[in-house]
Amino acid sequence: MSTGTRMYINAYLDENCYHKLEYLIQTTQSNLSEVISEALYFYYERRIQTNRAEKLLQSGFVGCGEAEPTLSENYKSEWSDMMRKKHDNG
Repeated sequence: MSTGTRMYINAYLDENCYHKLEYLIQTTQSNLSEVISEALYFYYERRIQTNRAEKLLQSGFVGCGEAEPTLSENYKSEWSDMMRKKHDNG
């Protein structure tokens, strides 16, 4: 974050949000700016992760492979069988 850039915010909060903000300030022993900055950081990170997951799902890459439904349970034996077949055919 750039140390030279600052923005002043004027916001109206309903009573519920106000009490949550006051609680965070008191319990974290932070000031208003620190709480808002951290809240924005977490909200931004959550949105970025959501967008990445959506893009991955939309890409068609997730779920594009085919395998037995029990693969997660018996992947080791499946791998061994596959390797055995590959090396037996030489």
